[in-house]
Amino acid sequence: MAQYQTKAGDTVDYIAYKYYGHTKNKVVENIFNANPRLSAMSPILPEGILIELPEQTSTQISTNTRIKLWD
Repeated sequence: MAQYQTKAGDTVDYIAYKYYGHTKNKVVENIFNANPRLSAMSPILPEGILIELPEQTSTQISTNTRIKLWD
């Protein structure tokens, strides 16, 4: 499990997007589940909080992504 130390102005959604590249497939919910104390904090997290970032499983990755081979 990776860890992230918050910076001024961070939100859980922003951290999820920064680390995973998206906020889909319950990644934000998984961060809250791994860090229950975050739900008691304001949406803008205090600087210096160390949070756990759970690894994303293959079942959490969207299979609805379309890839264009030609333009």
